[in-house]
Amino acid sequence: MKFLIHETLRTLNTDDVFEFGLGEISKPSKDEDFYEAEVIFIKNGKVLTKGKTANLSEFSVVTSFITFIGIRLRAIAKDDSIEFDLYGLTMDQYIPLTKSIREIWDE
Repeated sequence: MKFLIHETLRTLNTDDVFEFGLGEISKPSKDEDFYEAEVIFIKNGKVLTKGKTANLSEFSVVTSFITFIGIRLRAIAKDDSIEFDLYGLTMDQYIPLTKSIREIWDE
């Protein structure tokens, strides 16, 4: 599978390696104005989540992907006390989310 976005994140306090990717954005033949792309989330080579993200515009598909990955990474970091190596950035700088989603995860 080809990815428009593919990222690998290593952790600072475990040996875990996380990967996530967004496949090529396409138009399903059913609806000309509707775009979609495959989303994949992998931990240590094992696929945790594979699905589709869809929206009305290509840009919205990408922002939906960023939100999906941001939520997954924040949940893993919070629930499993994992620290990611974000190359000197904060989680908000690395994967920006809307203020309301960020507030939910910070609670």
